Amino acid sequence: MKKNRDRELSLRYQALLAGVILICATCGTSAGQAKDAGSHSPRYRVVDLGAFMAREIDERPGLNQKEHVASWQVILQTHTKAALVDSQRSMLIGNPSQMGNSFAFGINDKDELAGILESPNDLRHTQAFYYKEGALQILPALGGRFAVAKSIANNGRITGNAETPDKHVHAATWLHGAVYDLGTLPGGDFSRAFEGNDSGDIAGESNTAPNGKTHAVLWTNGSVHDLGLLSGGSFSSALAVNHRHQAVGFADDDEGGSRAVLFSSGKVTDLGSLGDEPSSALSINDAGQIVGGSPVAEGKMRAFLWEKGHLVNLNKFIPQDSGWLLMTAYRINADGDILAEGFHNGTTHLCLLIPTTKH
Repeated sequence: MKKNRDRELSLRYQALLAGVILICATCGTSAGQAKDAGSHSPRYRVVDLGAFMAREIDERPGLNQKEHVASWQVILQTHTKAALVDSQRSMLIGNPSQMGNSFAFGINDKDELAGILESPNDLRHTQAFYYKEGALQILPALGGRFAVAKSIANNGRITGNAETPDKHVHAATWLHGAVYDLGTLPGGDFSRAFEGNDSGDIAGESNTAPNGKTHAVLWTNGSVHDLGLLSGGSFSSALAVNHRHQAVGFADDDEGGSRAVLFSSGKVTDLGSLGDEPSSALSINDAGQIVGGSPVAEGKMRAFLWEKGHLVNLNKFIPQDSGWLLMTAYRINADGDILAEGFHNGTTHLCLLIPTTKH
């Protein structure tokens, strides 16, 4: 592989490794919870959504305005199945007895889901799916071996990526069952889309030449726009977008560190960190609130909220005696509800952070 592709994989691996190290380091202890907990009145109450097994940061569970979640659950200790989850129930979707794993990443306010089905014989042969009211539909690919659906907007538009006949990966969008190739930046042969909104904006990444540098991009009305890099950096990726054409993700800086960033009005803004790297911004709402994950020290990932120019450890906003250690915040909706991963009762769980002013 060329140097920049190695760099991209390295950044993703570091983010995963930080979470793994944290889980090992905090098993059976409460010191982490006590150190991170806030001393003021809680801003959020924590709702447990059950045990959770994380994937890569671009394959994260989804959240809608009804506090419903697109996720997955381990069953029979060997298989993982896509699920629709809320505070009262967890419903597996599709055929639970079907071989192969499934994962739901996107959910809209109609409780329509988007995700992937893995082949039990070859994990390279994944299929994108759309789920609505008990019916699961396999989505067409771009002529290659696999397709991946990452998000679904309220108008039913699904975004993700798929392999082309010449074995390149291109960002893709599906509407009314048909698939469309979103293409790449001029000169590129690789792209991926991670999230689309109701306005038709789609956040993702594309290279600028075969085996070339990968940049964060935003597709608007079918056209792709380069969102740029941090000063001195060579890589960036946009993982989420709001309805104000603002995107968030991560980018490397002039020292090679991975930083959480905001892409807005032609600028790339470093959001800072909680103390160490790598950090990633994973979701942004229309109020400009941003959530993600950042280590407070080597291997100790913590969930963060960025608002009004300040990045804060979310553990400071939950009750001191909650027993939770929040590691990564995946999504934030228009009401300020946050979907996060945390350490609770000795295992990793998914949870909702509900503003105390809401109910």
